[in-house]
Amino acid sequence: MIACYVPWLHMHQPLIWSDNGLESNLQKMLHAKDSRERWDAKLIARAYKNPAKYVHQLKRQGFEPRVMLDYSGILLESLDELCKEKSFVNIEVEGEKIGNIIRELKRCLNEHPDCMEFAGTAYSHCYFPTTPEEDWSYQIVEWRNVFKKLFGRNALERVKGFWLPEMAVPGFEDKLEKLIKLILDAGYEWVILPLQSIEGYEQLSLEKRIQAACQPHVLKAKDQKISVIFRIPTYFIDQQSGCSADEVYIQSVKAGKICGIEDKPALIVSASDGENGNVMMNEFFPKTFVPFFKRKVDNKIFSMCVTKFLHRYYEKNGEISPNSEIKIKTLGSSWVSTHRFWVEGTKRSEMIGKIEKLSKKFSELKAFLEDKKLNEQLKNSFEEAKRALLVAETSCYVYWGTEFWFEQGERIIGHANRKIEYIYKSF
Repeated sequence: MIACYVPWLHMHQPLIWSDNGLESNLQKMLHAKDSRERWDAKLIARAYKNPAKYVHQLKRQGFEPRVMLDYSGILLESLDELCKEKSFVNIEVEGEKIGNIIRELKRCLNEHPDCMEFAGTAYSHCYFPTTPEEDWSYQIVEWRNVFKKLFGRNALERVKGFWLPEMAVPGFEDKLEKLIKLILDAGYEWVILPLQSIEGYEQLSLEKRIQAACQPHVLKAKDQKISVIFRIPTYFIDQQSGCSADEVYIQSVKAGKICGIEDKPALIVSASDGENGNVMMNEFFPKTFVPFFKRKVDNKIFSMCVTKFLHRYYEKNGEISPNSEIKIKTLGSSWVSTHRFWVEGTKRSEMIGKIEKLSKKFSELKAFLEDKKLNEQLKNSFEEAKRALLVAETSCYVYWGTEFWFEQGERIIGHANRKIEYIYKSF
């Protein structure tokens, strides 16, 4: 065995403001007047179910599929709500009923734990480098609360990897140290990063880049350290734009030969959005995933979920202990290389400033309430205010750079402010 290949699908759908208050963008699409938008919503819903569907299918046929997943907390909550409302019961795509997506994912986790591994992430898909540091722990913990509620304590205990939304990593050492500590304190063992976040990435040859991408490393920041794996670059395996099972196999063999790490196989993780675009909604599973696990697993290429791989090949004294250490660029990085799509432009800067003010206002509220006795109603109101703050930090509201999404961010910030003001008025 020279290489281990496993695909990773990242799933997220933002909340928007409607006449009914906050609701999932998917729900809005499902009830849109435009028929194309309604059709796209059905395809997206199917994409959220696909991992469980195809794992079940292949297992029934005697094969051993593997897939890595992360779903934002607000997406999981939205899917659960839509499933409880039976919104997907009668929705069909090409004769296939969508059904209860959360139930199918849960069944898959329980029946085939070696086949599907979830990674943790932020509750609302916040962009950590621009999100106030005071809220980082809220984002991390709230996702875990949602996942535990939907899938159970045992499933949560198996979640050991962490996906930074937009694969965004802060570079400055004090920020990086704090983020690593919070991730470790929450029970995670490793994170996945974009390869271009490495210091000196631009000077690396293709061979050196692949060597770095296909083995785990240690990332240190002052007194904190965590194990890191990398997403294989899209110029090597482009999952989002389309890649055949044959291509995945050929590139995995190539990576295995390039790496040559003693008796340790190369780890190839191809990661992308799981519901974004025609390829991921319609083609990836039937045209790449199924053929690969039916025909391409052999004595050279195998598949294993990441945590099990790391413990099998890099465990020392019960802990993951890679041999190689890497450094992150001073300014950090994201999966589109820079932070520019989240920070550049007057409107984005304004939004960042408003989020900072909102976060400070929430922190002041928390301090104000520390010596107060709260009834259940006020405790619930405080949690609602915190949730509104976290939702306002969703990356989508600034990334797209359009008036619609900026307006969504503005309205949700206003919603959070009203929640905070309501609590003050109760005293």
